[in-house]
Amino acid sequence: MSRGQWKGVESVNEVNPYGMPVEPPRSQVGARLRLFVSIVSVAFVVTLAVMVGQRLSDQAMAVLAGTVCGVGASIPTSLLIVWVTRRRQEQQAARPLPSAYPPVVVVQPPAQTSVAGPQQTGGYLSPYLPPAQREFTVVGGAVEEVQRGYRQ
Repeated sequence: MSRGQWKGVESVNEVNPYGMPVEPPRSQVGARLRLFVSIVSVAFVVTLAVMVGQRLSDQAMAVLAGTVCGVGASIPTSLLIVWVTRRRQEQQAARPLPSAYPPVVVVQPPAQTSVAGPQQTGGYLSPYLPPAQREFTVVGGAVEEVQRGYRQ
């Protein structure tokens, strides 16, 4: 069959009024072959199920029937979950993004070259000073005087 023999189609690259490409008509032989293969496949599966069913015990058949019913019951639930999830994602994509928080800006005081007191550094202690003497209070213990790490 040449390109010009299709009914209403001039070339393979022709598009319909909506911008979609026009497909050539499908052959009747392919549709009939597909139907035949489908019928043979269904007949094979049914025959196999009957043969296996005759050889299984009653308990095994009960387990198999329960499994099939469980899977059959879970399919609609799974489809419902997928539908709700996709719908929620579409709604989130359509919703405008909220305004972002303003950026955080940290301003540090200029570095001092000399060791200075808190008055000259704007209230901050220099990081190079030795740590101050720490005092500890032990709750429930005797009061002892401690100076420079030694007990008196």
